[in-house]
Amino acid sequence: MSTYMKTTFLLLYMIVPSTSFVSPVTSRREQFTSKQPTSLFSAMERLHDTSTNGFGPIEHVYSLKDIDYITRKIAEDEWMALGTAIAEAMYEMILDVGDEALHEMGFVERMSVTDKIAEDVTSAVEKIINKLGAQPLQQGPYPLPEQLISSLHSLLCHELATITGTTTFNCSGHDLSLLVLSSVSDAIEAYCGITNIDAPFFQLNQEVDHRIRNRRRQLLLKHAKGYESVKDIERDIEASRKHWVRDVLGGKAAKNFHFGEVTTKGGNRH
Repeated sequence: MSTYMKTTFLLLYMIVPSTSFVSPVTSRREQFTSKQPTSLFSAMERLHDTSTNGFGPIEHVYSLKDIDYITRKIAEDEWMALGTAIAEAMYEMILDVGDEALHEMGFVERMSVTDKIAEDVTSAVEKIINKLGAQPLQQGPYPLPEQLISSLHSLLCHELATITGTTTFNCSGHDLSLLVLSSVSDAIEAYCGITNIDAPFFQLNQEVDHRIRNRRRQLLLKHAKGYESVKDIERDIEASRKHWVRDVLGGKAAKNFHFGEVTTKGGNRH
């Protein structure tokens, strides 16, 4: 190497910090061993950044494990509450469509039938909501997942056949599918606080994820201001949902309500 090249290299080494010179081997090792920031990590960073959390310095720091647990708890709550809104809409719609046949029954028989309908509706909705929460279902010709609409259409046909006491009830009509779609759409719009699920690019899973992220941030900021544990946040989530059930569905539903379940105004029997 010439004297000129040696001098140039020495000057560069003195001017540029030594940390800028990283060997290719070191770079590859860091590439495979360093973890990419996850959404939870980013959430925790924003939470503890006094310039972005909206509250300034906080007194408690939650670990990634804590935030992951809280996120799962909120997700369970949001999906089951959405399921409750859908179940109540379906329950009311079934009773409305079958009103004439129900009034021909005696009081005891009518109460027995309506209680059974409530059980069937909550069970069916809870199953489909569990699938929706686990992974997005196939989108059909409607803005909602096709499996959700088809499952609820089958439920409606079954319950109407039970009410009328016939197995030959005509369920093939297009009007019944539109009735299910209308009832479920109204329930989702009311619960999520949106005006039109027919808007372009609407995805139910994305809407619920957005609610989960916003609620997680609010709860973490609220409880990080004091020395409060994850259990305090968990109790907050459960208490808030119980109050929501009481306000929306009434005292009967709230009395027997267990966290993480779908219910209707008639309440669940445990």
